[in-house]
Amino acid sequence: MAEPGDANTSGLPAHLVTLASDIHSKLNFHKNAYGDYIDIHNCLHRVIEERGKLQQEREAVLLLVAEKEELIKKNEEQTAEIESLKKKLQATGTKDTHEVCESDFQNNQSEGVQTRSMHKRKRQCQGHASENVDGQELMEDLSDTSNLEQHPSIEFEDSSKEITKIHSKLIKGFLEIDNGGRNFGIKYMGQLSDKPFRLACVEKFALKEAEAVAKASELCCSWQEQLLNPDWDPFKTVTVGDFSEDIVDTDDDKLQELHATLGEVVYKAVVNGLSEMKRYCRLSDRTIVPELWNFKENRKATPSECVEYLCNQVKLLSNAKGRINRRKWGCGGGRN
Repeated sequence: MAEPGDANTSGLPAHLVTLASDIHSKLNFHKNAYGDYIDIHNCLHRVIEERGKLQQEREAVLLLVAEKEELIKKNEEQTAEIESLKKKLQATGTKDTHEVCESDFQNNQSEGVQTRSMHKRKRQCQGHASENVDGQELMEDLSDTSNLEQHPSIEFEDSSKEITKIHSKLIKGFLEIDNGGRNFGIKYMGQLSDKPFRLACVEKFALKEAEAVAKASELCCSWQEQLLNPDWDPFKTVTVGDFSEDIVDTDDDKLQELHATLGEVVYKAVVNGLSEMKRYCRLSDRTIVPELWNFKENRKATPSECVEYLCNQVKLLSNAKGRINRRKWGCGGGRN
């Protein structure tokens, strides 16, 4: 825009020159305002990103604190058990037996081997008790302790094995019948979906549907390979007191590049894939893990609700077959 007084405007009427000057001023104002808007937008974007990082770190810290409190609680419970055993042994008046049994109990508590420790304590305590205490009384005390501590542990271990067995069989069963479209089924932990990539290709590259599908498939495969590469380690350690936890490092160069290129949705999908592999202890070999999944509520499914779901499906199938058979043999109760 020419300034008032230039050769291009010198021959114009005064009111047009004034109007041209006003327009020029307003254009400069809007140009400067747009520049300020871009600066504010970029600052706000950085604030949002920083807030997301702080939220992730806060969640990791809270998780570590919760785990620490749980361990402290378990330690207090074990300490109480040790004190209880001390009192029982002190009541027998046998200091030597007390020391042997207490030492063995503490060592095996740390190793988690309760069954063998009880048999060992019985043999040791029986040998020492013959010197200056009534061995039968001490054995009864230890037998009571064994009943309280050994059997719950065995029952819990058996239950855990049984649940794990059922879980594995359910996964095998769903893998054989799963064809999608169900409320319950198999989710592959650590496997990327091409849906976020399709959305990004449409928005970022303005591609048509067919082109977006092809480009999304290419990008998804590329990032899946990256996810399965053990040499890529985009994690950092957060420590609270004596406890440490590895979390996804949002400052990782490749993740930052992904966020800038394809946007938030794809970035979160890849971060979630990394988190799933960590949760299922697959960071060393980077293998994909099948898991029972409640797709309706978007969470891990329990074995009990999967069994209930399958029973309902069998019931529905049985009813459907019954209706077909009744129609086939003319027993449907139709009107005459």
